[in-house]
Amino acid sequence: MRSLHFLSLLALAAASALWGCNAVIVPATSGGTGGGRAGSSSSGFGAAGGAGGGSASASTGYVDPGCPDAGPPVMMFECDPYAQDCPPNQGCYIFTQNPTDPCGQEIYGATCAPAGNGKQGAPCDGAGCAAGFTCTVTGSGNQCIQLCQLEGSSSCPDGLVCQPIDVLGFGGCL
Repeated sequence: MRSLHFLSLLALAAASALWGCNAVIVPATSGGTGGGRAGSSSSGFGAAGGAGGGSASASTGYVDPGCPDAGPPVMMFECDPYAQDCPPNQGCYIFTQNPTDPCGQEIYGATCAPAGNGKQGAPCDGAGCAAGFTCTVTGSGNQCIQLCQLEGSSSCPDGLVCQPIDVLGFGGCL
């Protein structure tokens, strides 16, 4: 056992001589890249805290599509969600449409659709809310929440506050 300990110290001294007096030896750990060498670690820093030539790769698989700068948000409002100016038995509902390509933009808008009955706090599945309400993911599941204007006086019921939601420029009573 003593000779094994002595050989380990001898190997450590030899590595220090190769890498300089301030060398740091970082052993490979499980879950890492496993290719550790004297003076390097998976963070890419080597002896004495300087930049090292470590063998670890920081590849995440993400490839930047190189998109041009995005312009102003795309808006598609067929109706006014606050005025509720749709035909009878319909409500004006806000939406966000996700882009179909990596460099695309979200589309924010509102469209007329059959009105539901759900009011503040009623469960919903993307539809079923009354005119002037929207189905929103909350900490208590999907619920109908009343739309509110972010600026000016709040039209929210007592105990609720107008907070920004997913559709740019719109708020919901939460």
